[in-house]
This record gives sequence, C-alpha cells and structure tokens, in this order.
Amino acid sequence: MTSQQRTRTGPEPSSRPGRIPSMVALVLLTGVGPFATDTYVAALPELRGSLHTSATVAQLTMTAFIIGVAAGQLLLGPVSDARGRRVVVIATSVAFTLLSVVCAVAPSGGVLVAARLAQGIAAGSGVAVGRAMVTDTWRGPQAAARFGTIASVTFLGPVVAPAVGGLILHQGTWRTVFAALTLFGVAMVVAVLLGLPETLPPERRQSAGAADTVARMGDLLRDWSFLKHVVVQCLATAGFFTYIGGSSFVLQTVYAVTPGTYAVIFATNAAGMAGASLLFRASVVRVGAARLRGVGVVVSTSAAVGLLAVALADPAARLPVALPWALLALVVAGMGLVLPATTALAQEAGRRAAGAAAALQGGLSFLVGALVTPLTGVLGYRTLLPMALSMAVFFLLATVLLRFTGTSQRPGLGSPQQRSDAPSWSAVERE
Repeated sequence: MTSQQRTRTGPEPSSRPGRIPSMVALVLLTGVGPFATDTYVAALPELRGSLHTSATVAQLTMTAFIIGVAAGQLLLGPVSDARGRRVVVIATSVAFTLLSVVCAVAPSGGVLVAARLAQGIAAGSGVAVGRAMVTDTWRGPQAAARFGTIASVTFLGPVVAPAVGGLILHQGTWRTVFAALTLFGVAMVVAVLLGLPETLPPERRQSAGAADTVARMGDLLRDWSFLKHVVVQCLATAGFFTYIGGSSFVLQTVYAVTPGTYAVIFATNAAGMAGASLLFRASVVRVGAARLRGVGVVVSTSAAVGLLAVALADPAARLPVALPWALLALVVAGMGLVLPATTALAQEAGRRAAGAAAALQGGLSFLVGALVTPLTGVLGYRTLLPMALSMAVFFLLATVLLRFTGTSQRPGLGSPQQRSDAPSWSAVERE
C-alpha cells in the first residue's frame, strides 16, 4: 500500500469505544441549533422596541446565528479530528450556555448580534461533532439508523420551538426566552458530561496543525466518492430552503393565507418531515440508505415539478391552496428521507476524517441554504411561478446527479463476515 493510499483510506478503528454515546445527549447536542433559531421568532418586534433598534438589526440577530451555525461546523468539526470529540463538545456546550446568558442581558442590538453569532458557532460545532461521534461508534446501516433518529427530532424543532417560545412570551419577555435557552444549555452540558464519552482514541487522531486540517478537507473535497453526496445534499437543500424562505410570502400573497393558517401549514409539513425520518430510521437497515435517498429525491422532485405545473396552469391562483399545500408537503416529506440518508452516506465515505466530513457536508449545505433563502424575494412572490421553478430546477439537478453518478462500493470498510459490528458499505449504498 502506498502512502497516498494510506492517506486516502485512513486508519481503521482498532476497537469500538468502551462506552456507547447516549442518543439523548446526541439529540440535545445536534438539535440545539434549530431550537435556538426559532424559539424567539415571535419576540422580534418586542426585541426591536426594547433595545431601541431597527427591524433590520432585530432580524440580523437570527441571521448571525444561522451564519454562526455554518461557521461552527466548518471551523470546529475538523478540530475534533485532532483534539478528540469530548473536549470540543464540552467546551462548546459550556460556551453556548454562557452566551445564552449574555444574550439574555444584552444591552444593545449590536451586543446581541455578536453574542448570537458566537452562540451559533458553539451550536454548529455540536452538530458536526455529534455526527462525527455517530460515525466513530457505528457503521453502515446502524449509523444511518442513528442519523435517522437525530434527524426526526431535529426536524421537529421548527414545530416545537415557536410553540415553546410562545408559551414563554405569554409569561415573560424576549429576555426570558434566552433565560430558558440558558437552562437548555445547562441540560446539554450535563448530558454531554454524563452521556458522551470520548469516541476518538488518541491512536486514531489526526495531526493538529492548520495546514494539515486544510489538507484533510482538501483531500475529502477531491474525493468524488465523498463529494457526490455533499453535492446532492446541497442541491436538495437549495430546493428545500427555497421553500423555507419563500413559502410564507407566496402563500400569504398569492393565496391570501392568514399568518395563523400558514403556521399550521408549516408545522404540518415539518411534522411530515419528522415522520419520514422516523420511517427512514425503521427501514434503513433492511432497505439501505442509498435506496431510501433515491425514493426521497424522486418524491421531492416529482412534487416540485407538480408545483411548477400548477403555477403554469393556474397563474391567477384560482385553485384552492390545498393543492400547492399537498405538493409542498410531499417535497418536505421527501427531504425527511434525503437528509439523514445523505448524511449517513457522506459520513461513511469520509470516515477517515469524520469531523472534517461532518463539517463539510453540514456546513456547505447550510451555507447554500442561507444563500438561496432570499431567492423568492429577489425573483418575485406575486405568483407561485418563481418559487416553484427554483425548487423544480434544484431538485431536478439532484435527480440528474444521482442518475448519472450511481453508487460504487467503497473498499476497505469491512463486511458482516469480516466484522460483526461493521455492516458493509454495500449494505449502506444498496440500490
């Protein structure tokens, strides 16, 4: 074996960790991002008045957090490949908790924006390192099943967080919301300390230099067996975030949906996404992650194309909102299969540097989502067509990529006959 081959495949785990990470702790660690994003949405007007700032600055507190989540994954995920997972998640969990206190007492909009950016970096680190810990501990379909569990809870964040925030605001102010996030952070610190052992022993760690970290990420980006999964996820995420950023404007403007009705639509769709990820969790060992991802992409693409057909056939929006709602629900449900499957496939392909792999596939897709979120506002929302066309294009590109790249078995990961605790790559990518 050449030195280049050793770099490409990386060291194989010498043994499984002595303690298995707690799924409760992993869910708290990876789910903090969506929860902390959406909990105080309803408090933005009050926040603006309380801090005597502008609506733009109030909204920037959310934007800064989202940017921080992407940056935290890209910056700190690779660090865990060198320093170990546990020290990173303990440090960032404590940082998230302390920054929640800073947010709760922030005297100005500028301080709050800065604190939210740093808080997002801490939360993003947990997302990347939590995925890496799953990759360290489980293989193949068993890892994919854990990603499905994490995804199903994470997808419920947009449903649960605004409701929790509303209950808090009924009794307090926006500062009370961040006090509650402080308590959430304390619970996360306790869960990490008690439930997350070190999953990357010293003999499997990478070198810690910045140049070596960049080299590992570059190695993954040059590896098409890894990168193809990231590109599929980015394209699908672009279609999904076009819906996230544009559906409220389109449905309320074109179909005269009230804010309350839109909240029901959004929550119902998110619940369907969580249900699809539970289906993924239940069936991935038997069916395979690649096949389930294919189903998810076909469902989302077909629904997006159907939405485009509705936009072209009914430009005056004479049809009831139930039809576009049903199609959007299918788009979102398909993503409940696509996201955990693609996460599992990308992590398996990038197992040699699991932290860097989690950083790239999570951080890049998050950045793409942030970039396309305002797309409908730019192209227009007076009709359904701009949003529907954008979604259809992104999902069709994902479908074409899957069709022409296919899958290939990645050698050197073992098989059920070789390792009882390591299901084969072919089982993960079974078509």
